[in-house]
Order: sequence, then structure tokens, then C-alpha cells
Amino acid sequence: MHFKRPVIAYLILALFAVIALYPLIDMLLMSFKDLPGIIAQPFSWPTSWHLENYVNAWGEGNLLSYLINTAIVSVVSVTVITFFSSMAAYVIARFNFKGNQIIYLTFLAGLALPIQMIAVPLFILMKQMYLIDNLLSVILIYSASGLSFSVFLLVNFIRSVPKDLEEAAFIDGAGYLQTYWHVILPLIRPSLSTTALLNFISAWNGFFFPLILLTNPNRMTVAVGVLSFVGQYSTQWNLLLPALVIVMLPTIIVFVFASRQFIRNMTAGAVKM
Repeated sequence: MHFKRPVIAYLILALFAVIALYPLIDMLLMSFKDLPGIIAQPFSWPTSWHLENYVNAWGEGNLLSYLINTAIVSVVSVTVITFFSSMAAYVIARFNFKGNQIIYLTFLAGLALPIQMIAVPLFILMKQMYLIDNLLSVILIYSASGLSFSVFLLVNFIRSVPKDLEEAAFIDGAGYLQTYWHVILPLIRPSLSTTALLNFISAWNGFFFPLILLTNPNRMTVAVGVLSFVGQYSTQWNLLLPALVIVMLPTIIVFVFASRQFIRNMTAGAVKM
């Protein structure tokens, strides 16, 4: 009985893994087919491997420019979110003052409100600030939308840090800013990496706001730029699929290298310090 239970559990997990990975594997295989092969036999093994699909998608799709724009948006957004959310979380978690809980609940309210609901006011605001067709508009929105979850996660993590470490720093003459920088930040580094990873993936795959705020092809992100392969009456599948594979590679690489740290961070809250 003790032998069968793990086997059944592994079989179920393997089944779910196959279900999750099959669409990605099929998309990868189809990206090496020509257009007739994709349409005629979408689920078969490629009879011939068309590596030129990637070369053509890279050149005709202007993917390098889109990738650079997306990298700028993602890296800057994650940096802003990590910096401000960690400072806000430290104040909320460690300072008792009037309005502390109100500020915290205001951040939590952002988790319940989909930011797409205020897309029209945001578009008007960005237009009044002359930020249409500017990457800064997307950066500001992503930074603001990522603060709520990051503050929520970091506040709970900071509260689990023993106050004795901060008191020892105060005794040594450190101020609040020095304590935050030299004591709190190193201790919450696992949680910071988790928030950074989640916000990076969200910003990299963001589609809605780049679509409505960026109309200049030289300013578009990859999620919007690959739509150039989709026409009103036809779709260049032999170029679209390789482009999607290229777009996915950065997030897959980042997640693979950070997967162990990510899993360890997500389960850290279940262990009492």
C-alpha cells in the first residue's frame, strides 16, 4: 500500500505535466514546418525542418527592437516595484502610527481591482502627460499595478523577521535607513526575488496596455509586435510560431534558473522562524 500511493501520485503528476507541456511542444514542432505543413498536419512530426522560419521571423518581424523595448519595460518596472514595495512594506510592518492599517488596506484593495477596469482614465491621463507612444507610460502602469501584491507579500515576510536583529543594529548606532538597507533587505532577499520574478513575467507578457498606449512600431513590445504576422484574412503561421517561441525563451530561461529559489521562497512562509 505504501508503495502504490507514491506511484499513483507520480502518474497523476506526470499526466498533468504532459497536458501542460504538450501545447508548448507542439508549437515548437510546428514552428519548424512550412505553411502548408502547418495547415495540413498541425499535430504531426515535421517531415522537413525549416530553420529559415526563425531567420525570416527575426528579420521580418523586427523582433530585436521589440525585445529591447520589452526588456527595458520589464527591468525598469521590476526595479521600481522592488525598491518602493520593500520600503513601503518595511514601514507598514515595523512602524505603528495612525493610518498604518488604512495604508495597508489601500494596497490590498489594489489586489481586488483589475487595472483594466480603469483603462480609459489611465489612457486619458497618459495622453494629458504626453506619454502616448512612450515606454514610460507602460512602465508607470506596470510599476503601480505590481505594488499591491509585492507589498502584501513583503509585509508578511518582514513581520516574520525577529525584531532582535533590528534592536541590535539600533544599539550599534544604526538609523532606520541603515537598518532597512543592511539588516532587513538581506533577510528578505528570498521574498524580493520572488516578487521580482513574478513581476518580470507579468511585465514581459503584458499585452493590454502596450496595445492601447503604443502605436509606433519602434516603441512596441513583443506581445504586440508579433501581431504583425496576423492579418485580417490570413495568418503567417510559419512566421508567427517561431516568433512566439523566441518571445517565450527569456521567461523560460529566467524561470528555469530561478525555479529552485522560487519554490523555496513560496514555501518559506509555511516554516516558522
